[in-house]
Amino acid sequence: MRTYLKILSYGKSHLYYVVYALGFMIIYTFFSAFSLVSVIPFLEILFSSTQKTPLAAPIPIQSLWDFSGIKSNAYFYLHEWIVSFPDKRNVLYYYSAFLLLCIIVKNIGRYLGDYFMAPFEQTIIKNLRSKVFRHLTKMELPFFASTKKGGIISLMVSDIQVIQEAVIMTVMNLIREPLTMLTFLIAMLLISWQMTLFILLVLPLTGLFLNIIAKKLKRRAKLGQEALGNLTGILDEFISGIRVVKSFQKEEWEQKKFNRQNEEYTRQFIAFRRRFELASPVTELISIIIVCIILLYGGNLILSPKPTLRPQEFIGFIALFSQFMLPIKNIITAVSKISKANVSYTRIEEILHTESSIKEAQNPTPLTTFREGIEFKNVSFRYKNETVLKKINLYIPVGKTVAIVGPSGGGKSTLVDLIPRFYEPFEGEILIDGLNLSEVKTSSLRNLIGYVTQEGVLFHDTIRNNIAYGEENPLQEAVIQAAIIAHADDFIQNLPDGYDTLTGERGAMLSGGQKQRIALARAVFRNPPILILDEATSNLDTASEQVVQQALEDILQNRTAIIIAHRLSTILKADKIIVIDKGEIVEEGTHTSLLTNNGLYKKLYEMQFQEEDNS
Repeated sequence: MRTYLKILSYGKSHLYYVVYALGFMIIYTFFSAFSLVSVIPFLEILFSSTQKTPLAAPIPIQSLWDFSGIKSNAYFYLHEWIVSFPDKRNVLYYYSAFLLLCIIVKNIGRYLGDYFMAPFEQTIIKNLRSKVFRHLTKMELPFFASTKKGGIISLMVSDIQVIQEAVIMTVMNLIREPLTMLTFLIAMLLISWQMTLFILLVLPLTGLFLNIIAKKLKRRAKLGQEALGNLTGILDEFISGIRVVKSFQKEEWEQKKFNRQNEEYTRQFIAFRRRFELASPVTELISIIIVCIILLYGGNLILSPKPTLRPQEFIGFIALFSQFMLPIKNIITAVSKISKANVSYTRIEEILHTESSIKEAQNPTPLTTFREGIEFKNVSFRYKNETVLKKINLYIPVGKTVAIVGPSGGGKSTLVDLIPRFYEPFEGEILIDGLNLSEVKTSSLRNLIGYVTQEGVLFHDTIRNNIAYGEENPLQEAVIQAAIIAHADDFIQNLPDGYDTLTGERGAMLSGGQKQRIALARAVFRNPPILILDEATSNLDTASEQVVQQALEDILQNRTAIIIAHRLSTILKADKIIVIDKGEIVEEGTHTSLLTNNGLYKKLYEMQFQEEDNS
């Protein structure tokens, strides 16, 4: 229940709606009970239509807890009203109209209760979903590298959906049903305190069963949600790697992998469903057993030499009790939903309690300019148990272009990822204008950097909004100017909707070269003093590469650039070239000086150009 209360706390800003809903629920429960209690005087007409004397004289009521006094007086005045009609059919007409009015008021109360509860319920889900997404935006690259994307998607979609279903079903039930039970209990006490006490002694059997079922449901729900997360992860990997799957013709392999996990999820869900569905019939069976016992006990009270219960009261009592058991069944169903929601929320809490690997200093220094340079001092980096960078010493002066080359897996991308603090160095320090990156405000540092990856990542939006990413109302002139510098304006103008053309998911509507030029335009639009290009031309054909390369030459003017290059032809004009192999800087210099060294750079250069000549 503590976990469920945490879930409900997300709606505290709309708690006043609960007060409104509670008021209408009181109206609903009162008229629900009252419409059933009113059956008793109706039966009084049928069973004693010729009786002209009151059943008992009115007596003073001692207190609100004087049930026998309240009951005697109510019966007296009702009986007086009934016998005042010469024709009993008139009483039936009045009773039918009165019963219809009670039902109308009852259902209006129920509707308005649900009406005012809906904003509270949906606010819970909205705030929870927003909190999870906000937390995800604060997490850094190590978190996303070590967490399955499918698991995160399952968390945001499936787990929150489970919580949403539970909240919608249970919040009102946990308010309405106990209130209904209390109202019906009071009504039953007014009719017969002996039978009511007898029921209260028998009902704990239902509560014991509820506790057993809830524990089993919680365990099964957890296993089911984990299986669904794994299933979502397989689906996400399949869609992301569809080209690899098709090229290797491994559709059957993926099908078998999916089927195995699908079978596991199905097995867990069947086990959960069986236990879930067991709750209702067993509760109903217990209810029938209790009703049979009540029939025997109530019959004895009626047929005893000194009866303490009249037949019409007994029928009214049974009608109330049948409605009294319905909230218990609803509460059992709600508790099973809560158990599943608790499991989902526990999974969400695991994410929410995961702290970012990048810690902000207590009083960080904001960066507004970049004037001197970036310096690596004895920087080492380790990923889990693997050392990726070893004792890196490097200085990148302002306004210069530094290229980083080397064999795959040497640590090039890791090195540049340390500059915007996507990762923290294991040893050593990185300085910008003499300030340690761990002491500067991370957001201000990243404001100085433009980052272009080899994928040319675009969002499913218009070209304009991709270039001016994150800007609410970008200036059209600034967007076009950025596109012109990135050599993208020509092809954009030729598109059917120009800058308002949708790029498709991940830029699927554009070619690789077009996507990359828009990505470059996005970096230009931001106008950062530092530009990081992570193999920005490696996925392009020769024609596209030449266009993008020309765009890069225009973009890099008056900027500090760090370029990871796969094709060495793109960095011939770099001010400095750094060669990294196995996490260490093995060479550095200009293109000309490195060729005279007969080192690794020359070997890479000769191998690449030999391949190009052969092709």
